Amino acid sequence: MRITRLSLPLLTGLVLGGCVDNSGNTNVECRALEDSPTKVAARTAGSPFSGTVFTIVMENKSQGEILDGSEAPYIKSLAASGAVARGYTDAFVHPSEPNYIWMVAGENFGILDDDAPAGNHIASTSHIVDQMEMAGIDWGAYMEGMGEPCGVESNYPYEPKHNPFVYFDDINGWDGKTFTKPARCMEHVVDYAELDTDLAADALPRYVFITPNMENDMHDGSIADGDVWLSRELPKILASTAFKEGGVVFLTWDEGATRSTSNWSADDDPPMIVISPLAKAGYVSEEPYDTSSYLKTVQAILGLDPLPCDAAPADVSTMDDLFSAELPRSG
Repeated sequence: MRITRLSLPLLTGLVLGGCVDNSGNTNVECRALEDSPTKVAARTAGSPFSGTVFTIVMENKSQGEILDGSEAPYIKSLAASGAVARGYTDAFVHPSEPNYIWMVAGENFGILDDDAPAGNHIASTSHIVDQMEMAGIDWGAYMEGMGEPCGVESNYPYEPKHNPFVYFDDINGWDGKTFTKPARCMEHVVDYAELDTDLAADALPRYVFITPNMENDMHDGSIADGDVWLSRELPKILASTAFKEGGVVFLTWDEGATRSTSNWSADDDPPMIVISPLAKAGYVSEEPYDTSSYLKTVQAILGLDPLPCDAAPADVSTMDDLFSAELPRSG
């Protein structure tokens, strides 16, 4: 299946294999706004958000399972010292792949399955990578277990469905027959092992997206497995200059459900924990944020304009109340 850009949104509430809630499903004509380095510098002048924006994505757990249970003591300690978005929901699209794509593009381009890039490569330049590169912002995606960079095929426990960047043709280099994997992909979408190298060299990019493998992200492993992984890996980030000097970690889950159900909407409440020197310690927000809010908040911190993909972009709120400092504003 070749995913192309359309000018009209798909029908919402599309049903796949029962009453699965895909009411967020959308595929609209959209483009990355051309944010020049000069404009972004002006927006972020004097902003305390000068460090790296990290995103770590875990799998398929509701807020109650993580924040109210007993299997994730380390994560609960992060929630106690960071800021928690209790009103957060995912984008109401399932399964995993469309949610990951939404995190970097603000829509799912009509994708409602977990197919590899060979079936779901996206002919669109509407994603945050284009924005960042236009603005001169360095970025990196660190994928645990991927092996060779720019992994477009399964290499279990790495699965490309949890790596949104390799689905875009202008990143993976799809030429109509094969993935050419240009430097843009090979140098930026790398195995997770590279994170330790970049941490040691104090050379982290400004935007970092991390996906643990299928066992450590709680998809195939347990909540306890994921909690142990985070307790081992996250302190490395929290000790870095990139975090301590105005950095932010968004720790979230792609979906809020773990079981087969006829109504996903009842479970679309993945945890969202913000860890930062600039986060309100111990704060719990009840504001109705979602995946679009997360993306718009990341864009604001980086000084980028929001992607104009949402049907009502002005109605998408940034997650301001989670922070003790004001987010940079476009305009």
